[in-house]
Formats: sequence, structure tokens, C-alpha cells
Amino acid sequence: MEQLDSVCFDLWVAGMETTSNTLYWSLLYVLLNPKVLEKVYEELDTKIGSDRIITTTDRPNLNYINATINESQRLANLLPMNISRTTACDMEIGGYGIPKGTIFPEPYEFRPERFLESDGSLKKVEELVPFSIGKRQCLGEGLARIELFLFFSNLFNKFHIQFHESNPSPSIEKDCGVTMKAKNLRVVMKERY
Repeated sequence: MEQLDSVCFDLWVAGMETTSNTLYWSLLYVLLNPKVLEKVYEELDTKIGSDRIITTTDRPNLNYINATINESQRLANLLPMNISRTTACDMEIGGYGIPKGTIFPEPYEFRPERFLESDGSLKKVEELVPFSIGKRQCLGEGLARIELFLFFSNLFNKFHIQFHESNPSPSIEKDCGVTMKAKNLRVVMKERY
């Protein structure tokens, strides 16, 4: 029972900080990229079209939102002990050969489309490992993915979000700690419906 309590506590604490920081970075990256913001709202208007609560059953229909969350996780790289963006030498992970210098194309450009197929379906990108792999893999990955989808999609569906006038160009500089935290961000949220 003590071990179960410990695991539950770990999931709660680890999941709370990483999920909230991922949402923070997602919000920041989307607002810094007006075309992405427009596409997020467009998908919500087309696929949802009201202020109803978005549920997990909507997830397969909101590919651009899922791709945007993936791109936020890729670019934020919250955990400093995760795999870096480029390989220093030839290596093998999970039976896959990864050549030296392998990197995401345009690694510092926020581009959710890298996670979409040409037909708009969500692309499985094996190189995206925001929850790590192997023995260090996050135990709460499934729960975290659902939480991120629900919080992100409902937040943008319910509110028109923009930078607060006191902070029109927030920094994407990271503070290194247990997770990579961003500087203060102030936004204005107005109901959409």
C-alpha cells in the first residue's frame, strides 16, 4: 500500500507541473504564431462549432489541435534530461539506427504541420518523445495526453485569447529547473460564444 501511495503521489506531482508547463508553452507558441492561432480557431469552428464541452471522443476529429500540442511539446522540450534535438554520434534506439546530426527540420520554427499528413490526418512521428523512453518513460503519459488535449481544446474553444497589452512580445527564454519554465506571460481571455 505504501508503494501505491508513493506512485500516486509521484504521478500527481510530476504530472501537475509538466502538464501546466506544457499548456503554458502551448499557449505562448500559439499566440506568437497568428497563422497557427487562426487555424486552431478555424478547426474548432468547423468541427465543434459551439461552446459545448469538448471530450475525448472529439480527439480523432481535431488533428490540427493534436499536431499543435505535439509541436509545443517538441519545441518546449520540458525535461532537460530528455533526448536532445540532435544526435552527437551514430546511435541505435529501440532497434532504429539514428545517424549523427539527425535533427528535426527547422528545429526552432513552430510548425504544427510537421505532424500532419498531406490529407490532414495526424502523422505518427517516432522522433517525438516528450514523455521519454525506456526506464525513464513517464508512467502518466496516457493521462497527460488526454489532459493536454482537453485543457488546450476547451480553452481555445471557449475563449478568444491574446497577449495582454502590458506584455505584447513575451520572451521564449527558458528557466532551467526540474522542468523548463517560461517567463511570465499575461493574456486577455474573452468568451467566444
